[in-house]
Amino acid sequence: MTIRQLDPEDAVAMGQWYELAVAVTQYDVPDFPTPSRQEHLAREDPALLAWDGDRVVGAASYQLPQSENLRLMYLDLIVHPQYRRQGIGTRLLEEVYAVARQHERSLIEVETVRALPGGVARDEAGYRYLTNRSHQLGATSIRSRCQLADPPEGEATPADGYSLVQWRDVAPDEIVDDVAALQSRLMVDSPTGELAVEQRVYDAARVRRQEADELRRGYRSYSTAARHDATGQIVARTKLAFESDDDTHARQRITIVEPAHRGRRLGLLVKSANHAYTQANEPTLRFIDAWNAEDNTHMRAVNAALGFQPVDAWSVFQLPVPPL
Repeated sequence: MTIRQLDPEDAVAMGQWYELAVAVTQYDVPDFPTPSRQEHLAREDPALLAWDGDRVVGAASYQLPQSENLRLMYLDLIVHPQYRRQGIGTRLLEEVYAVARQHERSLIEVETVRALPGGVARDEAGYRYLTNRSHQLGATSIRSRCQLADPPEGEATPADGYSLVQWRDVAPDEIVDDVAALQSRLMVDSPTGELAVEQRVYDAARVRRQEADELRRGYRSYSTAARHDATGQIVARTKLAFESDDDTHARQRITIVEPAHRGRRLGLLVKSANHAYTQANEPTLRFIDAWNAEDNTHMRAVNAALGFQPVDAWSVFQLPVPPL
């Protein structure tokens, strides 16, 4: 087996990496939609590929954020199910440690799936690998799924003193500053467990860059916001995104309510209205997956009221980079 840095201009390597991602998804989380080829080919993250002859059997892609936490490196490490427990993941991780030291990073953040008690079975090789080596769990998110019925008839009724604003993909210019402020608020309010995190500040330019990147990857999204009529301010927002080629699946993204406007069920309102709005434009939509911090009991209760049921758990570890 050899490990080589990915050349993004190498179509064969990119194709092999994509086939690996499909195999891992189908084995580890078979209820997920097949990864999007367009999204995969649009990836710009550097990666290390493990080759067995002319076959890619493992991959470690990573991000080196430049504007937030300069100590941190984000890692996505996968190994083909037929090649696991042969040391491939360990060798890839050793190469990643070398990259981290080169860029003066001290923590590597990685996520792995595990089963919930009484839930669906999961291959927990990644979770066991990390815990068996005494790496400490930083935070856990519960993935829940909603199976949609037919969309309700009529329009959603906003709360007194509020009106709804809805859009696809790109936020209207007149509210983009409010959308950015809410996104920054999300970074403050989201439970982070024992993870080392640094606040990300959003402005209109950053929101536009994120929207452009999602369109480049082939994503499409639907958002619903609540506007406070007295001030004209956007005070709540939620978003559903289609990130694969399977139109029956969407992913729940941001949901946030300004603190001064909480307690009025705006979170439930905008999410329910957004489900209906999305279904009206995407009639084949049947499943929505949502990730919420295990201790975010309020949002998990909102999701439960909309019909979401827990499926599995996603654990985040931050691995200290060992010295040479």
